Amino acid sequence: SSSSSSSRRCLCSSFFDAAAADVGSITTTTSSSSSSDSDFDADDHVLTTRSYSSAPSTSTNNNNTVVAPRRARRQRRIGRRRFSAIISRATQTTPIHPTDEPVDYTSLGNTATRQLQVQPQKTTSTTTKSKTTKVKTSKNGNGHGSTKNKFLQNKTKQRSVPFFVMLPLDAVTNDNKLANPHALQAGARALKASGVHGVTVDLWWGIVERDEPRKYNFSAYLALAKLMEAEGLELSVALSFHTCGCNVGDSCSIPLPRWVEEACEKDPDLMYTDENGHRSGEYLSLGADLVPALGGRTPVECYADLANAFRRAFRKYLGRVITEVSVGLGPAGELRYPSYPEPLWTFPGVGAFQCYDTYMVANLRAAAYTVGKPEWRHGGPHDGGGYNARPEETGFFDETYGRYDTDYGRFFTAWYAQALVAHADRVVKAVHSSFAPEDGVTLSIKVPGVHWWAGTRARAAETTAGLHASGRPVNDGIYEDIISMCQRTGTRFIFTCLEMSDDEQPCHAGCAPEALLRRVTRAAWTRNVSIGAENALPRYDPIAHERMVARMYGECLGATEPPEGWRLSNFTFLRMSEAMFRTENWKRFSSFVRQAAEPPKAEALKSADDLADESGADSGSLKQQQELAESAYAGWVSSPFV
Repeated sequence: SSSSSSSRRCLCSSFFDAAAADVGSITTTTSSSSSSDSDFDADDHVLTTRSYSSAPSTSTNNNNTVVAPRRARRQRRIGRRRFSAIISRATQTTPIHPTDEPVDYTSLGNTATRQLQVQPQKTTSTTTKSKTTKVKTSKNGNGHGSTKNKFLQNKTKQRSVPFFVMLPLDAVTNDNKLANPHALQAGARALKASGVHGVTVDLWWGIVERDEPRKYNFSAYLALAKLMEAEGLELSVALSFHTCGCNVGDSCSIPLPRWVEEACEKDPDLMYTDENGHRSGEYLSLGADLVPALGGRTPVECYADLANAFRRAFRKYLGRVITEVSVGLGPAGELRYPSYPEPLWTFPGVGAFQCYDTYMVANLRAAAYTVGKPEWRHGGPHDGGGYNARPEETGFFDETYGRYDTDYGRFFTAWYAQALVAHADRVVKAVHSSFAPEDGVTLSIKVPGVHWWAGTRARAAETTAGLHASGRPVNDGIYEDIISMCQRTGTRFIFTCLEMSDDEQPCHAGCAPEALLRRVTRAAWTRNVSIGAENALPRYDPIAHERMVARMYGECLGATEPPEGWRLSNFTFLRMSEAMFRTENWKRFSSFVRQAAEPPKAEALKSADDLADESGADSGSLKQQQELAESAYAGWVSSPFV
């Protein structure tokens, strides 16, 4: 109705007032350049404006010869047009608009917070007929911070999708040692022989900065980088600021740093808290992002300091061995709230809101007063159910009478989700400032495929995870806000559940993984954002492999004919293990890698046996791969990781 749409506009306007104020200084600087000559400073990465003096009667050129006034005026006009073109092209690809900037709710009602200074974004080179402005770019042509997304280059230059494999969660032990060097080396050789591009590893905050603040020990990870370099594999590093052991598939226990746990004992509100007072120790609450509670530092500053130390320690590997760094933003390294932790949650429960720590409540209170509804300041919905409730068992998510679609429901879910987007924006910008374009490293973030109840109107599980806000259009919601943030910062968007199919899910859980994947890939394509993918669960069956290959090259867009040359930026397989190197699994996996090396043909993908028998397949190479896989399997059995 018109009244509800009007209230929604007022609500959104209030939410983004703070962002509009932040953007004002940027837009003022940009607009002022249109009336003055501007130069681009490639070293400082800033636009400097130089005002024009009044037109003189005469002018001189570089040879100190007098130039006629008419000619001087003509040269000034040409110069102004050229500089205006440079400024326009440097800014138009990532327009800044108040409604695109997430609101920093942590700056509302919290006098103890400190704002991080946002680093200026790098700009790609712009060429005109008479002048080229040069700016440093990364060695691999896919550096972060560029306003022109390098994914366009991938569409023409990159034929196959780079294939990565996750290493075991405990590839590095709590004692900061490689868990099983022999098995890692044997596995790396087998992967390289099969055609795998590289491997992914979690760099755990609780291991490298375990005992004291700012005392970093990367020795085991440096040994791993050296090992992968020797085997000819790239290494993708995930900066993991969370714990291990509370999520599906977690096979080990890795805590936060000891000094962080001590800070949480002194101030338990640094941890996410649900309605019943249960505190999650998986990841620090985003409400405390800017609270200097960690030895005088804020959590965001701790994340940035670790990224700085990482860059210094691995400088010689950046751009060659290490080409991607993933920024952990929540539980399991994913951008979400810990709304479905094990063992409190079982599939397909709706999960629980995580907004009851002191800092989150303070931010909610400030937001409620901002929109003139102080009665909404106390906390989340009292009728949201529990971790294992179904939507129809709750008063908030019920499809017919649920409060999710009321003014309060729209306010709360928008605040809850936008706080998560604002958290991602803060942390990504802080980590971005730690790297330089010449490092040749692409930064990425991971967003989970919370697919259960995604086929319902309330989208309960996504809402408690912070990935859906009631009242937002289907194709203009929180996922699109996250992708827009990636566009502004030059960050790659990684999405899970590439292998999932609707017909494989239980019909009573409202699952819609296919529609979810189609939505995010289309949003990334239209915004020109680089997108990669992972499988959510290990799969060694040909049906899942065939489905993933098709989606790597455009089937996930849902179009009959995908755009020419479209493909994922990379794919990561979950994960290297003893099961991978078993004879039958390895045979299927290696054929999967070969299938993923090029776009699928019109006919159905061939089985592993068919591929092995083709004339194009080198039987000697296949035999070598199998021998290497057997060696890796033997290493796993003799000295398992867990």
